[in-house]
Amino acid sequence: MDNQNLVLLSKFSVSARRLIGAVNPAKLLKDSDYSAEIFNKVFELGDEELILLSLEVQNMLGLVNVAAPTISAKVVPIKPLPVVEEIKPEQKYMFGARS
Repeated sequence: MDNQNLVLLSKFSVSARRLIGAVNPAKLLKDSDYSAEIFNKVFELGDEELILLSLEVQNMLGLVNVAAPTISAKVVPIKPLPVVEEIKPEQKYMFGARS
């Protein structure tokens, strides 16, 4: 485990401690039942920042499979329309402070 993953894990455990109580990072790594319980509690709380952190930790642990979306339909590029500018007659600006 590299330094970035340790920082992410500690950030998650400290943030989760505020809302759900003590989180054991070592047990989170080793025990799948414990980690599932913790992640379910996080999702039930609905704290957006904590949910994003938990998704990152789950991805780090390999619990979430992030797959690229598959495109089944043929993609047709859209041809941009030419820009037509309207020619407006010169008008004096009448809504300023001095007019």
